[in-house]
Amino acid sequence: MINAGNPQTPEEALVTSIIMQAYRDLFVSIRNESNASFTTQSDQDQAITFLTDKAGAMARHRNSLCSLIGWDGDVLAVRLRAMMEGDDFPYPSTEPKPAARAQHEAAVERLRRRWRDLKSPPKRPASPVGNLIAAE
Repeated sequence: MINAGNPQTPEEALVTSIIMQAYRDLFVSIRNESNASFTTQSDQDQAITFLTDKAGAMARHRNSLCSLIGWDGDVLAVRLRAMMEGDDFPYPSTEPKPAARAQHEAAVERLRRRWRDLKSPPKRPASPVGNLIAAE
């Protein structure tokens, strides 16, 4: 982990900000508009994939970035998957106001709903074409 007592290099600060932006993208309100100031569903889905995938290009990218700042990207992903499944998502402030806490809890619930949707997409109905081919 990054030692809070040691100043970060500019490169470490950049990598940390990339990872933290992905984390923030998990909680922001989703907008349908494609605008640079909004987070779209696609942006959030990419953040979820980047932070939680076990394998693949996004997992490799996360692990490469994390290694640059002394983090284990697989440990980060395991922890985030556990939070998606029900472990607490810590609130970023030690003494949040009730309205801020309620907003955070609502964002966590939306995020977990999206996580469940991404993990188990709706099943497509059986194709009648497949039945015709099987009958031949």
